[in-house]
Amino acid sequence: MKHIYDFLKSQKTGIIVGFAVTGLLIIGSLIMNYCPESYEGLSGEDITFFFKEPKLIHTWFYLMFVAFAMYGICIFICTLDSILRKVKARSKKVALYGASIVHIGFLVTLVAHLVGGIWSESGRPITIADTWVQAGEYELKVTGLDSTTYPNGMPRKITAQMKIRKDGKEYDDTLGYNNPVLLDCGTKQFLLRNYGNMPNAVVLDIGGQPGTFHIKDLVDINGSKVLIANLYMPPQFPMPVLQVVTEGSKGKYDKTYIRYGRQNVQNINGVDVVFEDLKSTPAVVVTTKKNPSIPLTLIAIGCFGSGMLLVIFRTAYKMVRV
Repeated sequence: MKHIYDFLKSQKTGIIVGFAVTGLLIIGSLIMNYCPESYEGLSGEDITFFFKEPKLIHTWFYLMFVAFAMYGICIFICTLDSILRKVKARSKKVALYGASIVHIGFLVTLVAHLVGGIWSESGRPITIADTWVQAGEYELKVTGLDSTTYPNGMPRKITAQMKIRKDGKEYDDTLGYNNPVLLDCGTKQFLLRNYGNMPNAVVLDIGGQPGTFHIKDLVDINGSKVLIANLYMPPQFPMPVLQVVTEGSKGKYDKTYIRYGRQNVQNINGVDVVFEDLKSTPAVVVTTKKNPSIPLTLIAIGCFGSGMLLVIFRTAYKMVRV
């Protein structure tokens, strides 16, 4: 047992395993580059992809997984051995524990990657505009959208003002590229995927009386109810087209299409209807992501930061004394 313990805490073992992990990462990158069809469906840090349908071409990953596990065990034993020796020596200088704290941060990072790789989830894209949209236990809506561009017209910075509601409580947040909305201590994220203006209402002139209506509204035209069923935008049609549904004879329903523009008059139930205008509202398309490893990542950052400060403090103290 002592031989195994000495082998795992050996610095040579750690170096060999570290180089093995690096080599397997290089091999895996090359395989994924030249055989992309074998990795369709792989996204983000999801590692369950490799275990759902084991394949020979994924051998590099299975070897790397084992190497990472062994690397973590080596670091754990080395760190434990270092702390035990300092405790036995009754060392009370906190700065001496800096390197051990950094190693603990690295261990937590490995665990965080494992947790994120197994239990992280990505949802389907959601379009959010100026009305509340349900996303799990939260509701979100856009209250404003600001954008700046480079001289060539490419987007430079996108900032969407968001309102978030849960259990009747509302608060504000901002969304942008590289600036997701983080909820539940960062474990739930809303990532910006696209932005722009989304049509949300139409202006119809019905028998000389203009009015603003929304999709799925019922409109009274000459004593009959007419449903504003759908709105089709380019490239589906060369121009915006509105679909309305009217009740026909024998319980059947008739679909009528109204093209955008004053020149396109459509007679419905004996009344001339004109699709005059189209109103839009700022909207964003987001993808949801659940990653339970975020709290562990924050702990790892804390360990790295505090450990490095202690190491720097100890080094500076030695230099001053010399």
